[in-house]
Amino acid sequence: MFTYVKAKNFKSLKNIEFNLNKTKNKTNQFISIYGENGSGKTNIVELFKLLQQATMSRTIDIAMNKVPKEFWRIQEEMSNQLPTEVRQIFQLSFNLREYRMLDEEEATEVEYGFKINDKEGFYYIKFNDEIIEEKLYYMAGKQRAYLFQINKEDNKINKNLNKNIFFNGKYTEELIDGIDKYWGKYTFLSLLSFEIIEKNKDYINNNISKNILEVIDKIWLMTVHVDKGALKIIPDNFGKLKKLNNIQKGIVKKDKLSEIKKYENVLNIFFTQAYADIKEVEYEINEEEDRIYYELYFNKMIGGQIKSIPSRLESDGTRRILNQFDTIIGSLLGETVILDEIDNGIHDVLMKNIIMSIKDEITGQLIITTHNTLLLEVLPKENIYILSTDYDGNKMINSIKDYGIKIQKNNNARDLYFKGIFGGIPTTNYIDFEEIKYALENSEDNEENADGKET
Repeated sequence: MFTYVKAKNFKSLKNIEFNLNKTKNKTNQFISIYGENGSGKTNIVELFKLLQQATMSRTIDIAMNKVPKEFWRIQEEMSNQLPTEVRQIFQLSFNLREYRMLDEEEATEVEYGFKINDKEGFYYIKFNDEIIEEKLYYMAGKQRAYLFQINKEDNKINKNLNKNIFFNGKYTEELIDGIDKYWGKYTFLSLLSFEIIEKNKDYINNNISKNILEVIDKIWLMTVHVDKGALKIIPDNFGKLKKLNNIQKGIVKKDKLSEIKKYENVLNIFFTQAYADIKEVEYEINEEEDRIYYELYFNKMIGGQIKSIPSRLESDGTRRILNQFDTIIGSLLGETVILDEIDNGIHDVLMKNIIMSIKDEITGQLIITTHNTLLLEVLPKENIYILSTDYDGNKMINSIKDYGIKIQKNNNARDLYFKGIFGGIPTTNYIDFEEIKYALENSEDNEENADGKET
């Protein structure tokens, strides 16, 4: 789980610290982030996307290079005809520039504090157009220490790999050679990730301490879902071997039938409790040779009769819940899940019920951004974070417990938020649409006059 994130010159975040701790010794397992439109909530989520991409980038590039060149030629020729969601699946290359603050000469710096099995550490990365410093601090044997420190000065890469972590001298020399070849474009974490996938498991375990392997494993198991409207930049569970690639419809081998039945049972429990008109959830299954074709159906009460409706014909909000369902469930199983705009297209009351039902069952960590203010009435104040901006454009993100304000039923967090006590709310009270209308009409008159003169 994450304990803090610090960032400098990251997109719209000049200098920010995000403290995720509930108390000095206990980390928040659920965090709900509020802020006005354009305040940078998505950029907070993108901080975690950076970490995941920085760890996956070498492996992704190698995998993409194995795809036949003819495929890329066709994909490029058809790119304007493909849906944006499809195009973005093939745009996972690690581009540091997209995380940089515009018109900023100073380097971008990000530090992630984390806790794994009650052991704390941090990962730090500094970059401009390429990585210029990287280090990981965690358990090295029985004590905490730097597992590695790498930086670039005067075109020279300085490398310090902890001998308690990389204990085979010959293999360490191979890693150092890889740093000389690839570091800067790729992080050392991504080089190690590729090694873990590429090399024999026993060979890796005999040459690298499990301490660094568990850090990489937790990052790979993390799910980051960043929205641009209704689009996912990184597909849900990208780093995982999903047992059902698509909850709604797909083709799997026959040995996955038990997985389909498990999903059917879980989805049935959830949707029959969350929706009054859904009486049963079931998969229609057709078997052909060694394959199973499956599609999810909702048996709904409509006009006094039960109708079987394919999930693909359901509302955008319901399909969005389905798309996020497998991701959210991960937080119940000990994974870290970060979701941007979790409530897009979903009724406030339904989302409130979902969050209040799940929050005490989380064994990992669930971090969301939202505009659902109903949650402010019922969530503990340590779960509520406000991203606010001062007059100089500086961003701050704090839990409302840090404000030291007593929350009561007749003075709840929602009322205080709307009064602007915590910031993070639009300050404009009135927009003069009469003036806008006048400007439009005046513009049309000017165009007519101009046309008349030309005539």
